Amino acid sequence: SHLAPQRTASARLRLQCIKMCSAPAAPGGSKKTVWVWTENRQVMTAAVERGWNTFLFGSKEVGKDWSSTARIHPLFIDGLEIFDEGNQKVAAISEISSPSELQLIQPDNVEVQNNVIHFRGDWQVIPAENIVAAFQGCAGAVLAVSTNSTEAQVFLEALEQGLDGVVLKVEDMDDIIKLKDYFDRRNEAKSQLQLTKATVSKVEVVGMGDRVCVDLCSIMRPGEGLLVGSYARGMFLVHSECLETNYIASRPFRVNAVRYQSFRVQ
Repeated sequence: SHLAPQRTASARLRLQCIKMCSAPAAPGGSKKTVWVWTENRQVMTAAVERGWNTFLFGSKEVGKDWSSTARIHPLFIDGLEIFDEGNQKVAAISEISSPSELQLIQPDNVEVQNNVIHFRGDWQVIPAENIVAAFQGCAGAVLAVSTNSTEAQVFLEALEQGLDGVVLKVEDMDDIIKLKDYFDRRNEAKSQLQLTKATVSKVEVVGMGDRVCVDLCSIMRPGEGLLVGSYARGMFLVHSECLETNYIASRPFRVNAVRYQSFRVQ
C-alpha cells in the first residue's frame, strides 16, 4: 500500500463531540477438551501435531508402545471406567441408546472429574440440544464420543454453549484436520473486533486542507474499509470508495483516510 496526499476541492470537515463507546471484548467461551480414540498411528501423529495429546486405549500395552514414539497422555478404558497411567480413575462412561436412558443419567452422582457419553445405535433420535441441556450445570466436565468431525461440532455448538468437549473416535486423519480447522475458525471469529455505533453531534467547516488516500493492492467490497484514528483506543471504520456516486467514480482499492497532519513525515 502507499499513501498519496491530495488537495481537497471542498471545505474540510472537523468532527467534534463524538459519542463513542469502547469496543466490548469478544465473547469468551470456555476452553473445549478434545480426547482422541483411535488405532491409527497417522491419526495420532496428526492429533499431536495439532496440540491434542490425550488418547484413549483399550490396552495398556498399546498405550505404552505409542507413548514410546510420541509425547502423549494415555488413558485406559476398563469397562465403563477410564484410568490414567497411575491407575487413578479420571472418567466414567455412560452408554446411551435412547431418550429414556438419557433421563436416567445423573452425572453429579459420579465422583470423577469427567463423564464420557458413549452413544450406541441410532443415537440421532436424541436431539443434540436435549443432550447438552441434560448436562448443563453439572459439577464435572462432560464429553461426548463422536465418530466424525461433523458430529463433534454439533456437540460443541448445541444451545450456543455445547458440551465441555468431545472424544473423537476416528480412524481417518481428515477428521482431525477438519476439527482443528473448525477450532481455528471459531477462535478467529472470537478475536474479531466488535464495532459500536457512534453519533456525530456537531460538524464545523474549518477551511481547506490536505487529506491522505490509502491505495491498496486489493479490491474492497461494500462494507469493507480501514480502521482510522489518531489514537488506538478509539478508531473509526472508514468505508472504501467502492460505491458509485454522482460526484466521483468508483475506486474500490482506495480509502480516504485522515488529514495529512495525522502522519509523521521524515
